[in-house]
Amino acid sequence: MRTPLLGALAAALLATGSAVCLAPAAAVPIPGGQATTLFLPGADGVPINAVITAPPDLAEHRNPLVLQPSGWGMPAVGSIGSAYKLSSGEGFVSIEYTARGMYLSGGEVDLLGEKDAEDASALIDWAIANLNIDPDRIAIAGGSYGAGMSLIAAAHDPRIKAIVADSPPGDVTEALAPNGTPKTGGPIALTVAGAATNRFSPELVTHGLDAIVNHNANAFAALPNRHLLAKAIPQLNANGTAVFLAHDWQDSLLPVGPIYSMFDQLTGPKMLYVVPGDHSTGGGAGGVAGLPNSIWDAGLRWLYHYVNGADNGIDREPTVNIQPANTVSLLPDPAALVHFSSVGAAEFAAREFALSAPGGGVMGADRGESWSQAMISTPTTAVAAIPYVTGSLAQLGLAPAIPLGTVDRNAAGVWRTEPFAGGGVLSGTPHLRITAAPPGPDLTMIGILYDESPDGTGKTISYWPITRHGLTPGVPATLEWDLAPTYWNLAPGHRLTLTVTTQDPIPFESSTPMGSTVVFGSPSAVELPVSGS
Repeated sequence: MRTPLLGALAAALLATGSAVCLAPAAAVPIPGGQATTLFLPGADGVPINAVITAPPDLAEHRNPLVLQPSGWGMPAVGSIGSAYKLSSGEGFVSIEYTARGMYLSGGEVDLLGEKDAEDASALIDWAIANLNIDPDRIAIAGGSYGAGMSLIAAAHDPRIKAIVADSPPGDVTEALAPNGTPKTGGPIALTVAGAATNRFSPELVTHGLDAIVNHNANAFAALPNRHLLAKAIPQLNANGTAVFLAHDWQDSLLPVGPIYSMFDQLTGPKMLYVVPGDHSTGGGAGGVAGLPNSIWDAGLRWLYHYVNGADNGIDREPTVNIQPANTVSLLPDPAALVHFSSVGAAEFAAREFALSAPGGGVMGADRGESWSQAMISTPTTAVAAIPYVTGSLAQLGLAPAIPLGTVDRNAAGVWRTEPFAGGGVLSGTPHLRITAAPPGPDLTMIGILYDESPDGTGKTISYWPITRHGLTPGVPATLEWDLAPTYWNLAPGHRLTLTVTTQDPIPFESSTPMGSTVVFGSPSAVELPVSGS
């Protein structure tokens, strides 16, 4: 006598036909349920490799369904820990699957395109037809690339009632080339991570090579879903989808900025967690291994309530849950969180600090002061971050401190506030307005805001670059840009220090010619959402 899951497996073999060359395993009993791996039919018949985890009484009643798309360069078991918790705890059927074009799934990588969204709908169709699924209790959950897959799928298919997305891409172009400034390793890291397992279309190869070889910041501008979150929000609102988002403050691959700035645009049930760490380090252990984790524990409760109707109180909890970016977040600590009704409620009003000539280095100078000072475009010790390292260390409370006295004042503008005697909190998005005369038509500037301790060392609070083209050489231009949002506790006696440089080669590629002269000038200022004095 075959199990219900094994019967579904046989149906999947018939559906995918000759496209499948590997025989799937039989359903395997696991504590509290059963699991198997197989191939399911995608939107256009492309075989999608999947792992199904189900409760033991699958055939006895209608079951809730959660799709769990894998991350970039990861196989279908990328969320096995959360899948097991969902199937053994609240009776969910979990379909973990690898996106088309990756690992054993057929087709070519769609990079969060329409085919990826249609595949999710096809898997839902198949599950309803074969796994005794309740069509009114369907969810999707994922991390990183899988979180982006979850956003586009839920926007596309109104049957998806709830979503959990940990560290999703908010804007693909901005993630790879923020403000027109190519990241040094972003496209390369994604290519290396997927080179051995992914099948890229000729078009995607062209875009990737253009970004890597030609350093073209606009290489991915033609992607249909590059503004992924902005495109998804209107449809998520129309569908009434219950949206749970989580992110990491220091994420160097898929930055938190778009998620943080657009979260309040969601009008349905919603919740946000932001914690210290680099890409997907805050929630990764909870999703992949099922370990105790504040993000995934809350995310599972989100699904239990909005899909299964569990009265667990999560709908009455604060909407925005923040752990300050300079606190340790390796282990779940609910006491470390601060709570708000919205992102807007968490942000402080901005205070403008006029900048003096860098030679004086005053943040909070006389606004009427007129000055100019030449800088040489060359690297110095003002380094924004080491991708995948700085943020991971921050999660452990080990973020590196830079001796700010070693920053070459001939290569970077450096400005400092007075010490905050009683400490303070920086909550929101710092904004820079810098006047500079470029040496040529192209200019890159990188702003870094530090928490400077009394010993003169500084830890990176926030940073971001900007690149502008078509400027007139030697003619002052005003560049305005936001740094990354943050929530940072400033200790008594510490001060805020800003550096602006034109070369920071570890995280970013610069369009400012090395060795050229850039003239900084007035008026220049920084707006900081900071409390305290």
